[in-house]
Amino acid sequence: MTEDYYELLGVDRDAGKKEIKKAYRRLAKKYHPDSGSEEASEEKFKKINEAYRVLSDDEKREKYDRFGKSGINGDFRRRARTEGFDDIFSSFFGDFFNGSRRSRENLNIMQKIEITLDDAYEGVEKTVSVRRMERCQECDGKGSKNPDSINTCPECGGSGETRQVRNGMLGRQIVVIQCGECGGSGEIIDEPCSRCSGKGRHYINDDVSIKIPKGVESGQRLKIDGKGHRDVDSGRVGSLILTVNIKEDAVFERRDENLYYTLKMGFSDAALGSKAEIPTLDGDVELDIPEGTQNGDVFRLKGKGMPRLHGRGYGDLYVKAIVETPTDLTEREKELLKELREYEGQHKELDKGFFQTVKDNIRDAF
Repeated sequence: MTEDYYELLGVDRDAGKKEIKKAYRRLAKKYHPDSGSEEASEEKFKKINEAYRVLSDDEKREKYDRFGKSGINGDFRRRARTEGFDDIFSSFFGDFFNGSRRSRENLNIMQKIEITLDDAYEGVEKTVSVRRMERCQECDGKGSKNPDSINTCPECGGSGETRQVRNGMLGRQIVVIQCGECGGSGEIIDEPCSRCSGKGRHYINDDVSIKIPKGVESGQRLKIDGKGHRDVDSGRVGSLILTVNIKEDAVFERRDENLYYTLKMGFSDAALGSKAEIPTLDGDVELDIPEGTQNGDVFRLKGKGMPRLHGRGYGDLYVKAIVETPTDLTEREKELLKELREYEGQHKELDKGFFQTVKDNIRDAF
């Protein structure tokens, strides 16, 4: 014979919600399998849970009063909070592996921030938009429209944990896992908050200001405490962690605190020497190009590189000479080069006076 829900809880058919809840709590403690009581009974406890789930819900109770159990067979259980994939996974496996009542979610937020080489040289203040979880102001993080709709979970009796008996190589083992009915909260919410859908928190968009120090490099991380997700239960707030990415610069190549610049020059400037304007991140400087500069020669400009992060001074700027072979020569240019080539072939040691004349002619031609 099917047991009557009212009789199971020991209440009259016109009993109010508070009386039903009080009766349930008393019986749940008495018959819970983990209570250690001599009267503990898993089967009895399940029946009490079933009765409470129906009689504590106005709609289900009305159907039960009219049609009996047949009127509620199609109803589904309501969980305390809307669950994502991670919550569902942890409710089955999370506590089996880590022994924790609740999954320890990562409250930190990881984002990238892109800056220019000039920003890294000078230091810069940026504003980043962050989407993070905060406590719901509508329900003050409780997840319910009103406190009266929060009930003790009938499955775990408010502990947030259930026990399972598993057969293994070493025999039968009792494993404590997170309650699948309430997700470990120990509570069932009958009327979820409309703002957060019963989660107790929701996403907000936050503009966060961050000072990026000069000398920062790509890949380095900047941490801003208190700008991550908020845990509703503990009140803890994670951090915003920004990974710096420096855009590729059109002029300079950076290696640690040093900069590298490629200087293209003509044949005559390399052979005769010249002066060149070299760009740096704090203005142009003049570089003396010595006579006889070879392709690939490197010149060092001390202190013209990047500032050292958390240190003193600056790195250096290295200028690499690239000597370009002239193309589309004029007839005059060809004549001068042929004259020089013929003279070099005839004399291993060039006459200084003549060579100087040729150099002067080349300088004028190019």
